[in-house]
Amino acid sequence: HPWWNESWYVDFANDDGVGGYVRLGLYPNQQRAWYWACLVLPDRTGPIVVRDHDVPLPRSGLEIRSEGLWAELICETPMEHWTIGLEAFGVALDGPEDAYTGEIGERIAVGLDLEWEIETPAYHYPYPPGDPHAHYEHHGAVHGEILVGNQRIAFEGRGARDHSWGERDWWMWGWHWTAFRVGDDVAVNLVQGDLALFTEGYVWRAEEAADLRRIASATVEIHDGPHGIPTAARYVIPGEFDVGVEVLAAAPLLLLDAQGGRSARFPRALCRFEIGEQTGLGWAEWLQIER
Repeated sequence: HPWWNESWYVDFANDDGVGGYVRLGLYPNQQRAWYWACLVLPDRTGPIVVRDHDVPLPRSGLEIRSEGLWAELICETPMEHWTIGLEAFGVALDGPEDAYTGEIGERIAVGLDLEWEIETPAYHYPYPPGDPHAHYEHHGAVHGEILVGNQRIAFEGRGARDHSWGERDWWMWGWHWTAFRVGDDVAVNLVQGDLALFTEGYVWRAEEAADLRRIASATVEIHDGPHGIPTAARYVIPGEFDVGVEVLAAAPLLLLDAQGGRSARFPRALCRFEIGEQTGLGWAEWLQIER
């Protein structure tokens, strides 16, 4: 299939409001890769975006090179420890909505030298036997350094890692996905398809460190803002908790299928999550198909 892919995500956030995400997607039947790296910083109203959808496939490992872009994901210890490297030129947008109108902004140097280390077990999405798809996620600690222009930012935070493979046609149906931590005791991953056609994910609790509780149903409410970028959400997870979600900083992308003439908006956002009196940070995304 032309849209068969294998992809790796890592997102990260800290209490200072610094956050970001990286995605490398390989499309072997198109002989190219997609690479995304987006940063949000507390002193900027818009995100910094590195996006290239026409990167040559890696010659070895997960190292890619293109004009103005070098990036690498290194598996130091399988399922436990990864290194994220990036040297590139990105675009600093005045506002997140500028991602939908050509990504015009200030050209700026961007670098990442981060380590991701596991903190929760991996959750393997339960595809039927024989299904060619696979997908797992887990949470970890993230530390290292972020470069923006001539500014070096020491980073210490947390984030989720996602690895999947199979057919990925971005313009078939939409979804909402999130992964977040609340305090030291709770980690959550949740994905729900449009019209709640399916719900999947897990809850991890520190007192049950080796176990994950599957989420098979949830009520998800979304509050949209200008340009279709959500401003808040609420999750009710039966038997677990009620979660309030506040969008702090959005870093969306516009996804175009040049051959098929299709488009989708993909707002991703750093969010604050509240369960009772406890709060935490994480990322959420909404794939919005334009019909």
